[in-house]
Amino acid sequence: MMRIEPSRSYRPPLAGPQGALRPAAALIAGVLLASCGDQGSSRASATNAPQYGLRDSAGIRIAENPRPAPDSRLGWTVSAEPLVSIGTPEGDSTFQLHRVSDATRLADGGVVVANGGSLELLVFDAEGNHLDSWGGGGEGPGEFGGLNRVRPWAGDSLIAGDPEQGRISIFDSEGTHGRTSVLHGRDEDEGLLATVADPAQSLGAIGTIVPDVLIGVLPDGILFTGGSDNIAMVGFGRRDHAYALRTIDGDTQVSLGEYPGPLTYTENYQAGGGFIFIPLTHPFGNTTHAAIWGDLAVIGQTETYELQGFRSDGSLARIVRRDYEPGTPTQAEQDAHFREEFARYSDERRARTTEVAANVPLVDAFPAFGPVMGDALGHLWVADFKRPADEYAGTLWTVFDGEGRMLGLVRTPGGTTVFEIGEDYILGLGTDDLGVEYVEVWGLDRG
Repeated sequence: MMRIEPSRSYRPPLAGPQGALRPAAALIAGVLLASCGDQGSSRASATNAPQYGLRDSAGIRIAENPRPAPDSRLGWTVSAEPLVSIGTPEGDSTFQLHRVSDATRLADGGVVVANGGSLELLVFDAEGNHLDSWGGGGEGPGEFGGLNRVRPWAGDSLIAGDPEQGRISIFDSEGTHGRTSVLHGRDEDEGLLATVADPAQSLGAIGTIVPDVLIGVLPDGILFTGGSDNIAMVGFGRRDHAYALRTIDGDTQVSLGEYPGPLTYTENYQAGGGFIFIPLTHPFGNTTHAAIWGDLAVIGQTETYELQGFRSDGSLARIVRRDYEPGTPTQAEQDAHFREEFARYSDERRARTTEVAANVPLVDAFPAFGPVMGDALGHLWVADFKRPADEYAGTLWTVFDGEGRMLGLVRTPGGTTVFEIGEDYILGLGTDDLGVEYVEVWGLDRG
């Protein structure tokens, strides 16, 4: 018997087979301060100082940006309260929200929610009233084994991603299923990869390879997908994940390469005739973020503040960089994070995960940035990685224009996971103290 005991910090795909930490190198362009009258130092300063602005190199537009002042803000504001809130702890269970993974707003102001708990697309009008439910659990056309994404498709249709079955399904505006396609992953053979039979081993893995999952859709209908190896690795490390651009049939048009996933630490213990795995995603570990930005597929590794934008033919179009202030997590900060995360666990589960957390190594530096996304007007939003010492509420985003030039900082409400940024709204997920989920539409005033 083999079983994985998940924690809230465990989010597949999991990290990889390295048995030791590869320290994150937090790099930042520095300015060498010349001493008075030292001409050699002056020349070094001019050579090494960051050259901010735009430049072209072999057809690639490169944007170099300074670090904004911590208290600076772009003149855009988010409404004090949500304009629409969908969700209730009571009422009709057929459309209660549970395990919401994504949502999108329709042209008429309605909202479609990818509700993982019921494996349905839930449709609401502009006031938040439930209208219809599409899909449901199953293996047939238009049914889901999981839900990770719902995005607009051609016309007024919608496309939904099923990470469990490695498929996408398309529905028209009335909920009629149009087609289902399989996303062909880099390894078409699903099944057991390896088993760990000796808990004394420092490294091992168990799990299955599943097909790629949908990240988003480019304007020309090309699908942007990422690898999703559902694997529990014993030890400390990261696993490379493949990113690709695919046709609507699920076939690979071009590979964008492999990038390391989240940093995790996993231990196992014997239980009966098998082993139970306890995986923890490192709270301050590096990862790779990906999103759609206008007509580009964006990928960024958090070791440095750099994001790369690829055209639908796979060619590199833009590189966006920004200076940032590196910092090093402390043991006290790491311990406090795990205590807060485990507080809601049962006594038995808390004891197990706390024992594992005590062995999680420290990392040398915080990630350079957090999640990324593009908005409806072609801007790139990059979230700051919020450190324990940061006192601001909510999430702080650096907003870049379509060329990659920094415009300024915008803060979104605390406790909100942002799904979509429209011309005048932000759509996201909130959770109350009881764990009840709410999909909310917030007003966005761009000044």
